Amino acid sequence: MSTALAPARAGAPAPQRARAGHAFRHDVHGLRAVAVLLVVLYHAGVPGITGGYVGVDVFFVISGYLITSLLLREIASTGRVSLPAFYARRVRRLLPAAGVVVAVALVAARVWGPALQVVPTAWDAVWTSGYAINFRLGARGVDYLAASETASPLQHFWSLAVEEQFYLVWPLLLLGASLLAARTGRRAVPLVVAAVAVAGFVYSVHLTQASAPTAYFASTARAWELAAGALVALAASRLARLPAAVAVALSWAGLALVVAGAVVLDDATPFPGTAALLPVVGASAVIAAGCGAGSRAGGSWLLDRRPMQRIGTLSYGWYLWHWPVLVLAPGGVDGSRSWIVGVGLSVLSLGLAWLTYVAVEQPAMRGSLQPATWLRRGLAISGGVVALALLLVATAPRVVGSGTPAGPLRVTDAASLSAALTAAARTRALPSDVSPTLDVARADRPASDGVCHRDFADVDVVPCAFGDPRGTRTVVLLGDSHAQQWLGALDEAARQRQWRVVPLTKAACPVAELAVVSPTLKREYTECSQWRARALDAVVAARPELVLVSQSDAVPGTSVDNGLWAERTVVTLDRLRQQGLRVVFLRDTPFPRSDVPACLEQHLADARACGVPRADAYNSSELFTDRHERVASAVDAAGFRSIEPAPWLCTSTFCPVVVGDELVYRDDSHLTDTYSRTLAPLLAPLLR
Repeated sequence: MSTALAPARAGAPAPQRARAGHAFRHDVHGLRAVAVLLVVLYHAGVPGITGGYVGVDVFFVISGYLITSLLLREIASTGRVSLPAFYARRVRRLLPAAGVVVAVALVAARVWGPALQVVPTAWDAVWTSGYAINFRLGARGVDYLAASETASPLQHFWSLAVEEQFYLVWPLLLLGASLLAARTGRRAVPLVVAAVAVAGFVYSVHLTQASAPTAYFASTARAWELAAGALVALAASRLARLPAAVAVALSWAGLALVVAGAVVLDDATPFPGTAALLPVVGASAVIAAGCGAGSRAGGSWLLDRRPMQRIGTLSYGWYLWHWPVLVLAPGGVDGSRSWIVGVGLSVLSLGLAWLTYVAVEQPAMRGSLQPATWLRRGLAISGGVVALALLLVATAPRVVGSGTPAGPLRVTDAASLSAALTAAARTRALPSDVSPTLDVARADRPASDGVCHRDFADVDVVPCAFGDPRGTRTVVLLGDSHAQQWLGALDEAARQRQWRVVPLTKAACPVAELAVVSPTLKREYTECSQWRARALDAVVAARPELVLVSQSDAVPGTSVDNGLWAERTVVTLDRLRQQGLRVVFLRDTPFPRSDVPACLEQHLADARACGVPRADAYNSSELFTDRHERVASAVDAAGFRSIEPAPWLCTSTFCPVVVGDELVYRDDSHLTDTYSRTLAPLLAPLLR
């Protein structure tokens, strides 16, 4: 999710009409209002505002314009930039309100939020205090196994992090260019800023095409947007001579581009990339028009209205408050809450913004600037946030089941497991000895995770060995993360029978030989096809005694006809069989109805509420309703041996999420490594 950025000078003294970028700009202040309104309405879920996240880009342009104007004036008048004063102004303007909101969000998350989110939110606060949360979110955005995690109430601070990283570099860059210009007589400053804008845009397009989640949060992919505002600041004196008619047309056209971005783009759009041109060019046009003779007319006239000015004044606080309120209020932001309620909560957050403006922002801005004092205060505020966050980590509540201890789950064969499943289907309260505990369930992953399991960007095959590494017989585990989840079971069985286990798995990459469109990368998942070809070559080269193949029935974003999906799955299996390899297909596991640890936290007294009827175990969506059966039929018809794992997770009528003392799922589809290892006796017969 994206959010608006803080205005650089909200709460400035009584405004005067701007000329050449040297005084308060009512139109820029009103443009802040447009930006924050788009973001808030988008996050509230208002229909039609599918691309409201472009408000962030508008704020980037505004910030680039204002900060560059300020720095150029200082350089022109003094020949230098006082870095302590510059950073102290940023601290005074941004940090007091931000510190209050982060602290309140942490306390609210501890008191009202899901207990399982307390520690992740606290660590988000630590990253936020150092203006580096965009790095954390960028890494999480390309982690397939983190896709089901609950939204953080602090994730909107990524945009402030990008701004602060810009502030660290930009004064030095402008000062260096100015000194170069003074020595050489050349126009170094415009050339340097233009170079940043052009090179940054090219890099942003490249990175967006390669990995949209990484590009979205990367300051390097956003630098050109700030540089675009800087270019307007450099051209302000010339733009002041714009004819009134041109300025009016430019301002309306700019606003139209910004609004078009908000209603034409959506969450499926690869962003920023070329799509960001809409808000960036639009915002630049509005600001440029406001420098000219027509600055009181056109779009600037609309932005000058009192309601827009008031919202512009409160835009920073509204930006800070609206997302934590939306996330921590009942219903969260998972789409189950109506947009009308979302708007109501956004209005509430506007009230909090006003209180923050009156009680925190205005008092902080009063009086003369004392750089050393404000830099010390900034460190104190950030340090206080870190201390509070670490306190929450140390005192985070444990989510313990309310049921009686179930005792260790012992599975020796299908009959013993069937008896345990029957008992589990009747169990109501979550056992107090459940393993793994809910707070660490997400980390209960296969041993290949982070070692040889490949993520989105990886195309290379990295073999590693489990089971008995010195075993003379080898089984290869091939597929996506739903194949990887069986590594625990294979590892246990292979150790006992002296087999080597070589997992070749990749996130969201089916074995079916077809193109996959990734909703995470927002493009064709070409890395999957490349990796699949290499993995098949590696299997053939290894000459294993057994290839165990599995894949998810519901790869995100893959809207392929179920018949074609089944056909292309058989094609891959047949390629291996033609090489003389023994191939066994392990069908997909049932899908729970929600993220299991989060669901159980809300239903400690009735774990059955998180289970799913056996009849619905593979109906995760209309698209995949019969895919499981179609694949199974095609594989069987082609003469391959296949294994149906549903009896290992379900009775004839119900699929529980806790069996004995063991948690079955770590998220909304993957088995815990603990439960996988318990199923080792059922896979052991394959190793013969």
